[in-house]
Amino acid sequence: MSGALVEQVCSPPELPLYLKNVCELKSITGAPSDEELIGIHAVIQVANRVVDVQGVGDFMLLARLSEHLFNAQMARYRGKQLGVIFPEYMIYTPPTLPAHVSVRLEPVTGAPSEEEVIKVQEATRSYQQFSNAPSLFDPRVNMELSQHLFDIQMARYMQRAKQNPIPVPRQTPGSRLVEQTTDVVEDLNATTNNIGTGANAIELIEPGRVVADVGIRDALEASNRLAEQANRLAERANALIERSNQLMEQPSQLTNQPKSLAEQPTGIVGRLTEHLERFDRLAERLIKPTDAIGDTLKKMNRVLVWIQHAIVRNRQDNTITAFDCLVNEDGEIPALSLITGRSSFKYVSADNPNSVTSVNPVIGGATRELRIPNEWLGRFVRFYGVAEGLVENENDENISLKTGKEAIARIRLRQYLSACLG
Repeated sequence: MSGALVEQVCSPPELPLYLKNVCELKSITGAPSDEELIGIHAVIQVANRVVDVQGVGDFMLLARLSEHLFNAQMARYRGKQLGVIFPEYMIYTPPTLPAHVSVRLEPVTGAPSEEEVIKVQEATRSYQQFSNAPSLFDPRVNMELSQHLFDIQMARYMQRAKQNPIPVPRQTPGSRLVEQTTDVVEDLNATTNNIGTGANAIELIEPGRVVADVGIRDALEASNRLAEQANRLAERANALIERSNQLMEQPSQLTNQPKSLAEQPTGIVGRLTEHLERFDRLAERLIKPTDAIGDTLKKMNRVLVWIQHAIVRNRQDNTITAFDCLVNEDGEIPALSLITGRSSFKYVSADNPNSVTSVNPVIGGATRELRIPNEWLGRFVRFYGVAEGLVENENDENISLKTGKEAIARIRLRQYLSACLG
């Protein structure tokens, strides 16, 4: 059970032949090797070069490859964290850069400063400019530099989450959108904004709030603690199962002694009844840790979703196409989900007339135009779990927005997307 929680499998998207010739990516179990990460980077570089070539480029494939790289880098980062007692004192050592890269990097202890992150980003961009010159570009150095940037960004993100606790939201008198606030903040140490509570939670999000305001306090450490808790609960469940099996075997052993049973029927029947009652009690106790494991895994899933959103948000050149990289709580991106009809934000917002109202999400502090027709609104609010009270056939693939709910649906979608990338 412990191995199943830690040894997660990262599966790559299906590649066309020209990318398979670069590197045929395989599923990764647990922390990836250097060669596996180098292969992912190589495929992404080629896919990025041809993304604008008509008939060859594929934005959705590039998004899925970026998601696969994120999952692999997160697996390696978590593998490092599991062996560290005090993460705040962890030293992040950059790779040695060649002489033709002018930026010089130093080891980072604990959470990096903003200047240290910017310096690593500058070094990464500078080194990747030589990707077309094999004599000046080492794929291993590029992989190590990318992982180093990922690691220190995660460390800085963890520090910001600790330093910015979430205030309890107050209800605004007279608000027509907020119906109740009693269970807006109820999960993950009463600090996380539950994406799935619909009007109760999403109505309270202020546009442009950073992802930390969505409610992650030390997300990765919480994920590790939840994993350990799940392991303990699983071990307890296994012990209860073994004990119940022993109790079930005891009546069988008693039935193999007919003489003894015949001589002492009353005592044996009484003992058998007692064993069965104890078995029932153990079965009831077994249900509780099993349910607790399910709750723990759900919390871990939410934490990983928020971390993925934070990584996407850290890119400084995000456009509306970045929304197509935001996963939901099922780990899907819009273009791969049946809920959205396997359609992306870029597809449904393309070439729409001005008569289609814009959602106006915020990216990096700036409002962007994103015109989504009403027939698609219901699918996207349902995809991100903010559709409570807004759609018909919520549990069906034929999702449609209720009449008169268009404005509220746009507000919820704007607030959700702005919280992710604002």
